[in-house]
Amino acid sequence: MIDTRIYDLAISFLDGIGDINAKKLISYFSNAKEVFHAKLKDLNSISGIGNVKAKTLYLSFEKALQLAQEELVYIYSNELDFVCFGDKNYPYRLKECDDSPMVLYYKGSHDFNAQKIISVVGTRKASNYGIEFVEKLISSISEKYPETVIVSGLAYGIDIAAHKFALNYGLKTWAVLGHSLEFIYPAVHKATVKKMLEQEGCVLSDYPHGSKIDPSHFAKRNRIVAGLCDALVVVESGEKGGSMITANLANHYNRDVFALPGSINSSYSKGCNRLIKTNRANLIESLEDIEYIMNWSDGKPSDLQKKLDLISDLNENEIKVVNILKKHEYLDIDNLLRQTEMDNNSLSLCLLELEFKNLVRALPGKIFSLKIK
Repeated sequence: MIDTRIYDLAISFLDGIGDINAKKLISYFSNAKEVFHAKLKDLNSISGIGNVKAKTLYLSFEKALQLAQEELVYIYSNELDFVCFGDKNYPYRLKECDDSPMVLYYKGSHDFNAQKIISVVGTRKASNYGIEFVEKLISSISEKYPETVIVSGLAYGIDIAAHKFALNYGLKTWAVLGHSLEFIYPAVHKATVKKMLEQEGCVLSDYPHGSKIDPSHFAKRNRIVAGLCDALVVVESGEKGGSMITANLANHYNRDVFALPGSINSSYSKGCNRLIKTNRANLIESLEDIEYIMNWSDGKPSDLQKKLDLISDLNENEIKVVNILKKHEYLDIDNLLRQTEMDNNSLSLCLLELEFKNLVRALPGKIFSLKIK
């Protein structure tokens, strides 16, 4: 019996077509099967395809179906599976991305539409500072949101730390590979992958078996790391590299991006500091920054609310400032003066008192925010 999904799979093997135009084909013909029954003149009429590309596609129909059949044999012989763009269980977050892959190959358990998914990326040469932050963050997530999935790229440094800490603290974790599922790279991470699969995680890729290894594939896979998640956390990064690419992709996909600030003298904090400086990432110090920006709640009072409940001696001006700052991530002194209608001396004294009470933090440039850790 022919697997009806062979047509969905075969779309990805057509010559001269990428993920974006592949989706155009399916949209035009309603489903993948109809694409392979199309006539050349029908292909010519599709916007963005053109006569030359249409002929190339038409002549590659038979070859694409043959490659898809060979891929199915490989998948079923190696306990793998795949999900196609048109399937109901295709990650809905990825469907929002214009360049999302037509096919995702995977091994292991998955719920690609899990309620909360966080991607964690960073330098391969992580410092103790970065590693310790990853553990602190994932430990906090496991305590308050144990259903969260941690996604990363299985690389050295921050990536593998994120996977290992997720496993240590009982969270599911997924590794997005920059190559096919035929092998694990780096090979030293095979043991970690084995634990991931044992703890209901998975490894996934958009490359079929037999694909040639290409360094560019590792950069391309970053679109999946960025698109799969609700929020991306960049822990340490130079000014260039895969983590910065992933952050830019996440911004393009309208994902919330967080970056861990670091010393201006550390080469591995330059990327994170620049993301924050250019407003391409929110500064992160703890899980509560994610909760605040993304409006996460486990139904329990936040630490900030506990502080407010415990402090009964807030005066009228302090209450006014706190209520205004609740509505903003950051607010400069001029906006605070305008919204509180206080004079400069009164507001400065009020902010100083709130700092002493550990409720407000002052940032460079006379910018203030609620201190939520």
